Amino acid sequence: MQHSEVFSTPERRTAVASTRVTTTLYDVIAALQTVVEPEEDDLVVAIVTDWFRSGRLRFPEDATIAA
Repeated sequence: MQHSEVFSTPERRTAVASTRVTTTLYDVIAALQTVVEPEEDDLVVAIVTDWFRSGRLRFPEDATIAA
């Protein structure tokens, strides 16, 4: 008897699970500020800017952005 006859190999899934999370920009900034020093606001801004530029952080398509 071969090993493969005793133990079946589970089927591999190639689809990647969605990691989409809907939140507010305020919540993202507040979460980042909990892990950096209080005087490192420039680091929080740099991280959020990088996430927007890389596409990791996005505005919903139907969002209205007021200046």
